[in-house]
Amino acid sequence: MSALSVEPPYPAFAGTDGLPLENGYILIGTVNLNPVTNPIAVFFDAALTISAVQPIRTSGGYPVYQGTPSRIYAGSDYSIQVQDKNGTVVYTSFNGNALGGDTIASNATGNGVQTIFSVTSTPSAIYINGVYQNQNTYTVTGGNVTFSEAPPLTAVIEFLV
Repeated sequence: MSALSVEPPYPAFAGTDGLPLENGYILIGTVNLNPVTNPIAVFFDAALTISAVQPIRTSGGYPVYQGTPSRIYAGSDYSIQVQDKNGTVVYTSFNGNALGGDTIASNATGNGVQTIFSVTSTPSAIYINGVYQNQNTYTVTGGNVTFSEAPPLTAVIEFLV
């Protein structure tokens, strides 16, 4: 008998407060490029026949199609940005489908000065603007990641577990 993974039927997105993202925006774009300025065609079905108009809106944290929670499909690797109802960036990944089996436990945005970031889990890998960071460029101690150099201003930092 093999084990089956039990997963939710739809992706759920949370705001920076950890609550389900209400009236948020999801933008999907060309892998390794800004999804806001480089959108790609995305769909609400695996056959890629029901086009999704971007930005895709959220309700209760779920992407919605005609008022109902839905999955989002792309025909290739992609970048993704999630914004709250005010357009404030909640999450960005320039390689949304190329991270392997790891999951993003948390993310942050660099300010060009800060070197210490709080994390809830010890990361197995860290990406800055979609670029893998060698383990000799940071240390993990007591729930904090300390970089040897501050990530650049507006850099997207992804902590994977």
